[in-house]
Amino acid sequence: MTEIPSAGGGVHEYLAVQADALIALREPVMAREPDAVHRMRVATRRLRSVLSTYGSLYAAVPFKRRRLRWLADELGKVRDLEVLRTRFAKRLGDERPDWFTALEAAEQAAYGPLAEACARERTVKLLAAVGTLAAYPDFAPAAARPAGEVLGPVVEAARADMLRAVAAVAGAADADEARHRARNAAKRTRYTADAAAGALGEEAAAVAAEAKRLQNRFGRCQDDIVAIRYLEAHAPDSPLLEDERRRHAKHVARVEELLSAV
Repeated sequence: MTEIPSAGGGVHEYLAVQADALIALREPVMAREPDAVHRMRVATRRLRSVLSTYGSLYAAVPFKRRRLRWLADELGKVRDLEVLRTRFAKRLGDERPDWFTALEAAEQAAYGPLAEACARERTVKLLAAVGTLAAYPDFAPAAARPAGEVLGPVVEAARADMLRAVAAVAGAADADEARHRARNAAKRTRYTADAAAGALGEEAAAVAAEAKRLQNRFGRCQDDIVAIRYLEAHAPDSPLLEDERRRHAKHVARVEELLSAV
């Protein structure tokens, strides 16, 4: 007879992967290794998301989720600048105007406070507690229930929330903000479904894939907005500004096509 996966076992396997990544990436981040900040931030967000969504499966968690949010924010101070620098570098080619040099300098300067944050006792204790949770989970009774009974409804509810956020974009007073909310809802749904996919299989995997597509589509619009606002503030005369506005208009049109099909 095929063993029915438990709710706790399915989710915890995903949690443990994120915990291992978070712990392993601390030193690469402090060493400024390429892409380490991005990967550590993603692991932090995924771990925080799974505890927010499936926290009732654990009788006790040896740290506060707000500590993960703090760490994600610290990582974001570097990552946000890294994204802009990478984006603009592709557009500029060999050209390096003063405003871009200043952006590069700001990114490098942001690594100092991040390294200090990673070296702080609160971070060391947080990562130790994350490791303890991954290695010695204290499950609640709900964790022993079949995954389909517990996780399935959670994934369905997350997908419903996502689709409502997507539908709200049409006719929104602030379309940019509505698209940003839809992106965040898609990201939450993706993490929720990813965490359950090991136990639920194709059902959750399909929701995760759908959420990823929506996240990417709305994410392009949000990335455009961030780039446009940066250029308006730091390089209003740059030809890149008009190029970014054209790209944004194109991405918005693609989102509107998507909305008409939902």
